[in-house]
Amino acid sequence: MPRPDQQGPVVFELVEGDEPGTAGTDGAGGHGGDGPGDADPGGAPGPRTPRLPRLSRRTWLVAVAAVAAVVLSLAAVDLVRDRLRAELMRTSSVGVASLADPPERLWTMRFDVPAPRAEEGFVDQELVTMGGLLVLPPASTQSFAQDVFTPPTDPVRIGFEDIVAVDPRSGEVAWRVPVDENPVCDPSGYDASVAVDALVCVHGPADAREVLTIAPDGSTRSRAADLADGEQVFPAPDGMLVRVGRVERAGDTATEAVCSLGVCTPSVLEKGRDVRVVAEDAATGAERWTSTVEFVPAESVNCPQVPGEDGETVVDADHVSVYSGAESVTVEGCGVSATLSVQGVRLDLAGPGDAGADDGASGSSVAWVNELGGGMFALATGSVRTFVVDGEGEPVRTLDGWVYAETWSPDAPHDLWFVVDPSDGRGFDAVREDGSVAWTDRNSQGILLVGRDVVVVDRGATVAGLDRDTGEEVWVWDGGDTEGMARYRTVTDGDTVAMVHLPQNGRPGAEVVALDLGTGEEQWDTPVPGSAVAVDGSLVAISRDGLTGLG
Repeated sequence: MPRPDQQGPVVFELVEGDEPGTAGTDGAGGHGGDGPGDADPGGAPGPRTPRLPRLSRRTWLVAVAAVAAVVLSLAAVDLVRDRLRAELMRTSSVGVASLADPPERLWTMRFDVPAPRAEEGFVDQELVTMGGLLVLPPASTQSFAQDVFTPPTDPVRIGFEDIVAVDPRSGEVAWRVPVDENPVCDPSGYDASVAVDALVCVHGPADAREVLTIAPDGSTRSRAADLADGEQVFPAPDGMLVRVGRVERAGDTATEAVCSLGVCTPSVLEKGRDVRVVAEDAATGAERWTSTVEFVPAESVNCPQVPGEDGETVVDADHVSVYSGAESVTVEGCGVSATLSVQGVRLDLAGPGDAGADDGASGSSVAWVNELGGGMFALATGSVRTFVVDGEGEPVRTLDGWVYAETWSPDAPHDLWFVVDPSDGRGFDAVREDGSVAWTDRNSQGILLVGRDVVVVDRGATVAGLDRDTGEEVWVWDGGDTEGMARYRTVTDGDTVAMVHLPQNGRPGAEVVALDLGTGEEQWDTPVPGSAVAVDGSLVAISRDGLTGLG
C-alpha cells in the first residue's frame, strides 16, 4: 500500500568527489564547497558559497525547547488573563465569565407555588445577590385586569414560600429562611443588580411586626419591631431599618379633604404633619440617625385616597411610604417627599444654589435623585441641570442635562458622563471628566452597554457600536429575529455583549442574542425560558414556574 505522502520518483545523481582527506570535505562525506576543491579547471579559486553553521543535534533540541517554552508561556499568559477577566466579570451584575458559546441548560428548579397560567398578571419577584448566591424573597402576582372603578384585589402569593438562596452554578439551595405573612425585604431589585452584605425583612401581622436580618450564610437575627402608635417600619439598605411617623407642629392640625370624580375639596391642603424618619441598625436596634421631613402645601388630588363614611372618598393625609434603593431611601406621602442617603443626608436638598428648593404647592422637591453607584447620586432639576453629589451631599460635578446610570462593563474605565438634553429628546452627549463634550450621538434611544472600547446603543430596530473615544459608528446589527420583542437586560464577558429580549404580548420565554463587541457580528442566539440575569459570573433565567441555570 503506498504511503500517504508518496510523491514522484526521486533520482540520485552520483558525482565523483574528492578523495578522503582532501581539503573542502565537511568531514561527513559531503562536499564542503568552500575549499580549493571547488576551483575552476584553470586552477583559479571559485566564488565562496555562503553556508549556515552546522548545528549539533543537542543545539537543535535546545532551540526547539526554547520555542516550545515561549509558546507555552504565551498560552499560560492567555490562560491567566482569561481567569482574571472571568473573576472581574463575577464582581459585576452585568458580568458573565464566558459568552463564547450559547448557554446550555445546566439545572432547573420549580417554585413552591408557580404563577397561575390562567391569569396574565405582573409577577412581582424581587431579587438580590449575597455572597455569590441568588436570593429570592417570596413573590406575588397582581392581575392586570383592573379598572379605576374596581377595588384592587389582594396580590396572590407565588414563588418560594420562604426566602431562598440558590447557588447559580449548581442550582443547589444554600439556605432557606421561613417568613410570616406580608414579608417585605430590601434592598432588592428585579434584575439582580443589587448586592448586599445583609438582607433586612419585616414580616408578621400588622400589630406584631418582626424585624429579620439575614447574613450571606443564611444566619439570622430577629427582634420585635415595637411600633409606636401611627408608626411604620421599612427595611432599608446598609443593614438598616427605617421608622417613619407623622409628627404635629405646635398649633397645627392637618387639613381634611373629600374627593369625588377626580375633584377634591379643598383642592390644596395648606396644613399637614411633618414626618420623622429614624434609621436604626436592623439587627440591634441601635439608632444611627434621625431626620425630619417638613410638610409643604400639596394638591389634594395628588394625595392617597381611601374610602370614607357614607360612600365618600377622603384624602389620607397621614399615609407615608418608604422606597429603598441600593444606597438611599425615599420617603413619600401627602405633602412630603425626600431622598436620604444611608448617612442620613437629604440628597434632594444637597445641590448648590436653589437645586433643592421647594416648588410651591406640589409637595415635592425640585431635584429628582438617581443613584449612579459607588456612593454617587445625580440630582436632576427643573432647570435642566444635573448636580452630582456624594453620600454626604458634597458636590462632585455640575452638568447641563440629565445624567442617568448606565450599564457599565466591569473592565470599562469610568471616564465619561452620558448626558441627555430633555429639551431635545434625541440621543446624548458623552462628556469628559473636565466637562468638555467628547462626542455626541443624536440617533440613539438609549445606551445598552458602556464597554472597554465600544459603547453599545439602542436604535430601536437596530443596535450599533460606537467608538468610545470618538463616537464614530463601528458596527450596526440589524436586529435579527427579535422584532416585536423588548430588550430587557444586557450582559457581557468583555469580548461579547449578550442582549436578553422579552416578548411584549405576555407570552413566556425570551431570546438571548450575542454580538462580538469589536465587530458587531452575531455570534449566536438561543431561546431561554424567562428573563435572564447574571449572578457571580453565571446566567440564571427566571420564569413564572421557576429557575433555570445556564452555562
